[in-house]
Amino acid sequence: MATVIDPSAVIKPGAIIGKDCKIGPFCIVGSNVVLGDRVELVSNVIIDGKTSIGDDSIVYPFAVLGVMSQDLKWQDESAMTGLRIGKRCKIREYVTIHSGTPASDGTVIGDDCQIMVNAHVGHDCKIGNGVVMSNLVQVAGHVEVEDYAILSGGVMVLQFVRIGRNAFVAGMSGVGNDILPYAIYEGRRAVYRTINRVGLMRHGFTSEDMQAIHNVYCSVFGCDVDSGNVTDKLNKVRKEVKNNKYAMDAIDFIENRSKRGIGNAKNDQN
Repeated sequence: MATVIDPSAVIKPGAIIGKDCKIGPFCIVGSNVVLGDRVELVSNVIIDGKTSIGDDSIVYPFAVLGVMSQDLKWQDESAMTGLRIGKRCKIREYVTIHSGTPASDGTVIGDDCQIMVNAHVGHDCKIGNGVVMSNLVQVAGHVEVEDYAILSGGVMVLQFVRIGRNAFVAGMSGVGNDILPYAIYEGRRAVYRTINRVGLMRHGFTSEDMQAIHNVYCSVFGCDVDSGNVTDKLNKVRKEVKNNKYAMDAIDFIENRSKRGIGNAKNDQN
């Protein structure tokens, strides 16, 4: 089938449109935009800036993608570093995703992501593959979200936070610290609750994998009655879980990838 462009759509000179695309009524596609094959813009979609969208992605009405960031340090539109969206993504109604600034090589959304109604992804964010952001999720600039993380409805994420792979953040949580991989965080100020057992099982993790991850976090958050700082605790548990790649990844996150700290664990957060 051939590319179909509604007569009311505006495709500015210079835009590159892939094979078999569908561009619906009242869409506006800027001159530096690149659409892959079989991309669909349902209607009333605005895409501007140095934006590319991968094959088989779909963008729903009133989404605005790739426009200049709200970062007041960078207000020169020509300096924007763009937005790259991967393949097979679903960008739902009223989503906004802003261009990167000269502080990075651009805002990046991975493959197979679903970003739901009224969500916002700020400038210079790096979003991994298979990430789900539910309705009204608000992600500030420079946030990194690793593969297969899920952010539930109304989650608010502070600048420069990193969210680990396969993590689950419960609805209406405020995220100010980094989120451990494979974990559930929840609360008005999000805190560690437990490992994300249901999510991990869905992705093929074994009982042994989950126990090894649990042992790491149990050690860090004080299940182990032995005293000592986090470094001492990690050195001890590392010997027990060194043959499990996921547990070692959890340790690496704490030691190397986390920049804003992992916060505390609580059982009585209101």
